[in-house]
Amino acid sequence: MIWRIVRARVDGLGVRIAVLLSIALFPIGLIAVSLTHQFAKAADERAQSNLLALTAQAAAGEEALIRTGFGTAEALAAVMPFVVADEAACDGVFSGFIESNPSFIFAGYISADGILVCGSAETGQDFKNRSVYKSMIEVPELRSDLVLDGQVSHRQVIVLSAPVFKNGLFDGYISVSLPHEDTRINLENAPVDRPVELITFNAEGEVLSASGGLENVDARLPEGRPLAHLTGQYRSSFSGVTNDGEERVFAVVPILNEKVYAIGSWPRERLSVAPGFAIATPMIFPIAMWITSLGVAYFAVHRLAIKHIRHLSRDMRTFASTRRHNPRRKDFGLPRELRDIEGAWLDLAETVIRDEAELEDTIHDKSVLLKEVHHRVKNNLQLIASIVNMKVRKAKTPEARFALKEVQGRVMSIATVHRSLYETTTEGRVRADQLLRSTVGKLVDAGVGNEIKLENTQSYEPITLYPDQAVPLSLLATEATTNALKYVGRPNEGLPCVEVSLTRLEPEIARLSISNSKGAPLLPPEQISGTGLGTSLIQAFAQQLGGQLKVEDEEGRYSVVIDFPIASFDEASDGGFTEVEGD
Repeated sequence: MIWRIVRARVDGLGVRIAVLLSIALFPIGLIAVSLTHQFAKAADERAQSNLLALTAQAAAGEEALIRTGFGTAEALAAVMPFVVADEAACDGVFSGFIESNPSFIFAGYISADGILVCGSAETGQDFKNRSVYKSMIEVPELRSDLVLDGQVSHRQVIVLSAPVFKNGLFDGYISVSLPHEDTRINLENAPVDRPVELITFNAEGEVLSASGGLENVDARLPEGRPLAHLTGQYRSSFSGVTNDGEERVFAVVPILNEKVYAIGSWPRERLSVAPGFAIATPMIFPIAMWITSLGVAYFAVHRLAIKHIRHLSRDMRTFASTRRHNPRRKDFGLPRELRDIEGAWLDLAETVIRDEAELEDTIHDKSVLLKEVHHRVKNNLQLIASIVNMKVRKAKTPEARFALKEVQGRVMSIATVHRSLYETTTEGRVRADQLLRSTVGKLVDAGVGNEIKLENTQSYEPITLYPDQAVPLSLLATEATTNALKYVGRPNEGLPCVEVSLTRLEPEIARLSISNSKGAPLLPPEQISGTGLGTSLIQAFAQQLGGQLKVEDEEGRYSVVIDFPIASFDEASDGGFTEVEGD
């Protein structure tokens, strides 16, 4: 039941049109997805390019300070072998630099043995245990380091270092310190509508400064991408996830090639071509088109077609059951094609009603005429039977009377068939069970005297036949019953019996069985002798029925069994009796 309901829903016109529209829109949806994906990809690329420029712009201030610091350190490293001998002059060089560059808080020269030889403050201090000194001893080169506790300034500083060489040998290094504060990178040059988070780091991947401060700076770095792996490139951008799980877009730009770099990042949701415009998901457009197709399928198809088709279908079903139909509607909202269909249907319904009325009148006239024919034939046959009966009374020999009675019985059997035809309400059809019950019953009553006790058993299943089968069946039953009554005998035990039955073996096969007991004859010998005419008639009637005749002569019982097909009422029957010759 549920499956039928679901199938009825799914099998509707609206659902089919919605499916067809969905299939038709599927390629457009794929194109929309592809174009939207390309658009999003291009937008990402443009936004990432913009992020590179914004990162470079935001790091411009830091870049200027770092370049100034490295430039000063390299310049002082070049002249230091010539001024280091004069301690006062050496201190004056570094002090003058700090005074002229207030962004820096310390500058000095540390010798190869780790002693601050001269500087802007606190000369003579030992730097042997400082990480910068140890790294410079191992690999003398330009360096940038974040020192959390400066030995001279006692503050967080970014130390920019340059090696000093004398006669090609490492002789110490110049150290310039920039104070590091939480607001070190204030992003004053970054656009207000697109804030970028900026972090600077050196070639070893060590963080130097961060716009949000050094606290939890590792959580804001890209996951799975060590900063040391991002060095050595000119500019690069990529999408990724921070260590704390936030999706962001990153851009890496060099501040000082192979020395200091800046990495800027944006939240992923802010990545767009224009401020405030988020890239729509690629599925929005095809889904919107699909929903639109469903709306078209419902409102257009349902309103313009399905509703009117259902109304027309209800009208047809009503007409099929009641032969009534609704009058023509003046619905100008109905499409012209459906108006034409409805008009054709109403014309057809009126034609069917008119033709059925004429056909019923014709059938009624034919039925009346056919009943009258059968009635007249029955009356004529009864008249013949009455004439034969008169001849029976005037016959002088028992043989003549017996022969005339047989003829009378056969005539009355045919008359009974015609009486059944005009009395039944289904003209052209005969109930074989009713016909045999009437024919055989009268024959048994007339064929056996009251002085003879005979056990008669009759069993009939309801079977409907054409008259062309009913007449030979009736005559066959009459002949076989007559023979059974003629030759019935009294058994050693019990009463003599005659059994007649009509059964349906299969939907299209029936069986007529007539049997009598064997034993001492009940009738006088002159009435038992026969001419063989009855047997010939039984064979002829069985052949006319298209059946198979079988005689069973058993101990104590004699039976005649005929299996015959029941003619279908869809097939025409040419009828007719077979001419029978007997001896």
